[in-house]
Amino acid sequence: MRIKSLFSAICLTMLLLVPFSMVQASANVDVTDITDKYRGEQVTIKGSTSYQEVVVKVYDANDLILYVNVIPVSEGKYSKSFTLADDAIYGTYKVIVGQDDDIARDSFIVKARESSSGGAGGGQAPAPKPEIITAPVESGRGGTTVTETTINRTPTGNGSFKDKVVFSPETAQQTADKLKEQGQNTARIVIPDEKDEVSEVRLDVPRDAIQSLNDGKINLEIHTENAKITVPSNSLVNFNQDLYFRVVPIKDEDERKQVEDRAKKEKVVQEVAGDKSVKVYGRPMTIETNMESRPVDLVLPLKDSLPTDSKKRDELLENLVIFIEHDDGTKELIKGTVVSYDQNNLGIQFGIQKFSTFTMVYMENWREYFAAQQQQQQQPQPQSTDGLHKAYVAGYPNGQFKPSAQINRAEMAALLSRVYTGAQTKSNVVSYPDVNQGHWAKEAIQAAQLTGLMSGYPDQTFGPGKSITRAEMAAVVARWLQLGGTSTSNSSDVKGHWAEKVIAQVEKAKIMLGMPDGTFRPNQPLTRAEAVTIYNRILKRGPLSGVEQPTWKDVPATHWAFKEIEEASQDHRFTKTNGKEKLVK
Repeated sequence: MRIKSLFSAICLTMLLLVPFSMVQASANVDVTDITDKYRGEQVTIKGSTSYQEVVVKVYDANDLILYVNVIPVSEGKYSKSFTLADDAIYGTYKVIVGQDDDIARDSFIVKARESSSGGAGGGQAPAPKPEIITAPVESGRGGTTVTETTINRTPTGNGSFKDKVVFSPETAQQTADKLKEQGQNTARIVIPDEKDEVSEVRLDVPRDAIQSLNDGKINLEIHTENAKITVPSNSLVNFNQDLYFRVVPIKDEDERKQVEDRAKKEKVVQEVAGDKSVKVYGRPMTIETNMESRPVDLVLPLKDSLPTDSKKRDELLENLVIFIEHDDGTKELIKGTVVSYDQNNLGIQFGIQKFSTFTMVYMENWREYFAAQQQQQQQPQPQSTDGLHKAYVAGYPNGQFKPSAQINRAEMAALLSRVYTGAQTKSNVVSYPDVNQGHWAKEAIQAAQLTGLMSGYPDQTFGPGKSITRAEMAAVVARWLQLGGTSTSNSSDVKGHWAEKVIAQVEKAKIMLGMPDGTFRPNQPLTRAEAVTIYNRILKRGPLSGVEQPTWKDVPATHWAFKEIEEASQDHRFTKTNGKEKLVK
């Protein structure tokens, strides 16, 4: 959602004049009073509103923006949390929530903890302290402990903990040696959480540790209370960087409900389920990693109570599928296999190559869907083709691409002038008063206007410096591809929007996709990463695989749009097989 710079300046001025110890609500937004915090604690911003999404801004005690987010609204409620840094500055933090000039305000104080000599008084329980826990590294088959590693368990301030585990090169080498002695080939790192207190697990495996596993052809398994991840040894071959996994079980009831609602409302789920019931089982999981496009097995535990009747239980297990929301906006259903998770629970095992949010869903009509998918995969595949693609986007002089930076209308016109090859639909050049003779993009803006894909505003200005929104981009795409039809968008925040029709069209064409939370965010400014991804889809280019050295220092291989940005940034020869483009060196 766009927040105009003038509005931001006004907000800052108002924030300085208003007594922030008092919660202030607008006509359409209210925010729940936020209590004072200590460093490292979690701040939850929540409340109610009549809007479909709200913008949140948090300013620290120096009036610098600390946190910005667009929060979707579900059934009139919104909620989002973030964690204060361990070195957060002390003082009053200011919060604004809302849309445009309709905002609510609150504040909270980040204060220093009392010294132990001062005493908390009243028998108050001491705050949890960081712990170092020993985690066994077991042999995969026999389950015997071969080595140990450590877990740094840190309290978050809201009753939960974050785990940080580093599988060091020394421990990896010792593990590989012990497994070789036992004739085993799987190292299982077991991360305990008997009290269900851990809200996040991060495992880091340095490159040298991976080399030790590679030398011993060792499979790596990460076993937590909420997910089991198995990385086969073949997937570690030639992985020449530090590896990480971040496992986040979605425990917060509001966030869990939002994930469940999205799963039930998602188009592919509704198409498969038809008029049959849909129910979410287990605990939704978000898993992040920098290991993409390499096979990994995942098992999610079934901790919900299963029917005691064997027939009903078998029927339930037979009809469980996995709903996946990928970070790139795509969604899919896959069928897993029922396996034992531990001594007390069953689980669903499935293979993946992309990581995001995973939810177990019960639906009865899954067989027809997967049969159709299999039939489609068995169709004759196109032969490989070779070609040459020219770069059409540039970065900045400092070697950065700035993928999250907003793209303005002048920059969009410049991109159009480079790649659009269609006919002109306008015959007269319009002179815009805010595009003077010396403007760097004057010719590109004129060219974009003649194509009919971009035009000025009713006040006869072009707004070259204004950020182009996702809705405006959808309109450009719909005109470019001459999309039509009466499709309906499944995004929760576009009904009644001026661009509702074109948004539905670009979603159907799979050129622009909604967000993992089920929204489209039509008023949110388009980013440079999103722009090149959309252009690549229109031009049927990329994403480009096989790039070993990133072109831009701020777009590593782990970035969600790395392959799309590389496709747009470098001249390259390629080979294309089954729709997948690979760099020819």
